[in-house]
Amino acid sequence: EEVIAFWELGYAPDLGEALTVHLQRAGFSLAECRTLFLTDQDQSGGYFDRFRGRLMFPIRDEKGDLVAFGGRIMGDGHPKYINSGDTPLFKKSKILYGLHRAKDNIAKTSRAVLVEGYLDVIACHRAGVKQAVASLGTAFTEEHAKLLHRWCEEVVVLYDADEAGEKAAVKANDILTAEGLRTRIALMPKGEDPDTLLRNEGPNAVIQAVDSGM
Repeated sequence: EEVIAFWELGYAPDLGEALTVHLQRAGFSLAECRTLFLTDQDQSGGYFDRFRGRLMFPIRDEKGDLVAFGGRIMGDGHPKYINSGDTPLFKKSKILYGLHRAKDNIAKTSRAVLVEGYLDVIACHRAGVKQAVASLGTAFTEEHAKLLHRWCEEVVVLYDADEAGEKAAVKANDILTAEGLRTRIALMPKGEDPDTLLRNEGPNAVIQAVDSGM
């Protein structure tokens, strides 16, 4: 319950129009809500919810302002994750999930830990690695690197221990180095990510993975 409250996790019911009806009753323009990636329209012009049947992650910028949402499907299905599209409030290439929670610890240690997704950020913070942030379902960008450089001089890249994660880690490493940041790529047991590592082996395993970065 403490983790749910701290990260403001929620649930979008699989009802089709639950949020749409709520927003309309509250007096909001559904067309404006569509611009903000909360609702969408069908061919007949009717509005429906963008997020349905998903665990919800509020996305805040480094100042703590709510700018978007991410949703993870409950159970099987595709796509596994949906993030808000770019809106007047939100540009994916310039936002790092968890930075509003991590920035003080990043500044204090001059080190950030870059992971792949929402649950990895939450797992790292639960394990005591409170400098963890993640890009949002997009490739790590130069804008992300510049944002991190405002807070620190070193970044540990802690991506999933699979082929895709290793390739993404190398690419992120190149972008960070080009921005002038020191980098280390952390190593986890094959097939693990920070979330599974925390559940399977405990907090010390996550901390050791970060500290073992090369």
